[in-house]
Amino acid sequence: MADPGSSKRTWVRDLRAGTELEECFAVRSVDVRQRRGGGPYLAATLGDRTGEVTALVWQNVDRLREVLEPGNVVSIKGQVQRYNQQLQVVVRQADSLPAESVEDEVFVRSSTVDPSVLWKQLIGFIEEMSDPDVRQLLFRIFSDTEIEGLFRSAPAARSMHHGFRSGLLEHTVSVTTVARMLAQHYGLNRDLVVAGCLLHDFGKIWELEIGASIEYTDDGRLIGHIPMETMFVDKKIGELENFPAETRRQLLHILLAHHGEYEFGSPRRPKTPEALLVHMTDNLDSKMAGMLEAIAAQGSDDEAWTPYSRILERHIYRRQLPSDDNGDE
Repeated sequence: MADPGSSKRTWVRDLRAGTELEECFAVRSVDVRQRRGGGPYLAATLGDRTGEVTALVWQNVDRLREVLEPGNVVSIKGQVQRYNQQLQVVVRQADSLPAESVEDEVFVRSSTVDPSVLWKQLIGFIEEMSDPDVRQLLFRIFSDTEIEGLFRSAPAARSMHHGFRSGLLEHTVSVTTVARMLAQHYGLNRDLVVAGCLLHDFGKIWELEIGASIEYTDDGRLIGHIPMETMFVDKKIGELENFPAETRRQLLHILLAHHGEYEFGSPRRPKTPEALLVHMTDNLDSKMAGMLEAIAAQGSDDEAWTPYSRILERHIYRRQLPSDDNGDE
C-alpha cells in the first residue's frame, strides 16, 4: 500500500507517461460509462494538492466502483499513459484508506498567501468605512470567532476557481481590492460596494466542506450559498437598532444579484450600479484566477496550450512575452 503522507510521494504534477504508478490520491469524481463494443468502464478524476488527472478502469469495474467513491482517498496501482496529448492513469488496483491515516493537506492545496495577512486586509476594509451602520453590521459578522475560523479556511469553489483552503478569503480580498478602486472611479457608494464584496460569497462557509476533497454539504446542495448568506445577513441587520431600510434593501439586492444572470443561478439580475459592479468584479476575479491557474498547471514550458478550461470553456494560450519587470529598476 502506498504511503498517504507527503514524503517521497509521486505528485500529480510529476506524472510521466509510460511509468508505473503506486500512490494515494483523493477521488474527485467518477462516472460509469459504456465501451463502444459494449460493457462498462469507469472514468474517474484523481487528485492531490498539485493537480488532477483522469483515471480509467477497464477491469473489475463493479468492485472498484465501490472503492472509487468521491471524497475517498484511495491507494492505486496502474500505469500512466498519454492520450490525445493528455496524461491519464489506467488503474489496475485500488483500495480505500482509513480516514485516520489521511493528511488532508496532501490532497487539497492552500492559498499561497498567509491567511493572517488576508484576514488583516479584510478587517482593514471594514475599519476604513465611513458609514457607521454598515461598519457596525460587518464588525458584528466578522468578529464572531466561529465565523472567522470558517471563513479563513473555506474554499471559494470545488474546482472552478479558488478551489483550495483559504480560497474564499483570497477571492474575497481580491474582489474587494479591485471593486473599491472601481467604485471610486465611477463615483459609486464605496461602503456599499465593499460590504457587497465582503459578503457576496459568505454563504460558502456553509455550502462547502473541506477535507481530503472539497464537497458540497447537505445545506449547500439543498439551499445554496446565496439564500443562506442573504437570510443570515438579514437576520444580523434585524439585530441592529435603526438600520436604514434603504441600505438593507440595496445590500440584500447585491447579494441576490451577484451571479448576474438567471441562467447562472442568480435570483435577481443587478439593478443598481453597486450591484452591477460587485457582479462584474466577482466575475472578473473568478475568470482571471481560472485562466492564471490553467496556465500555471501541469504542462511543460514548450506546450503552447493548456488543457480545456471548464470555467472559461476554452483552451488557454500559455506562452507569454518576456517580462521587463513592469519598468521597475
